[in-house]
Amino acid sequence: MKILLQLSLLFILTITGNSISALLPFPFPGTLIAMFLMLLLLGTGIVKENQITETADFFTRYMAMFFAPAGVEIIENLELMKTAWLPVVIIALVSLFTTFLAAAKAVELTEFIISGKKESAS
Repeated sequence: MKILLQLSLLFILTITGNSISALLPFPFPGTLIAMFLMLLLLGTGIVKENQITETADFFTRYMAMFFAPAGVEIIENLELMKTAWLPVVIIALVSLFTTFLAAAKAVELTEFIISGKKESAS
């Protein structure tokens, strides 16, 4: 039952993120909005880490399985990839560094929020 509640929370956040995305006047991924909402809920203490641990561990453990369809699609379109390899490599490198920077800033923000809570509790 606990895992069902955890999955329900994740689905509710995903639906909320997609709904917010649909209302925006510009394209923005709903899943990213859902992640920001989860960060907000965790940062404010509304949701505790131990309340989503089992589901998060499951998704982390089987994350590679979610990349299999993309790998199969690349293999099926190998001829197209041969003609467009340079733009794909450039996009991959730019997105790699952008993701790295975004993850680093998210960690800094999380540490700032957590350290502010610890100081106010003292």
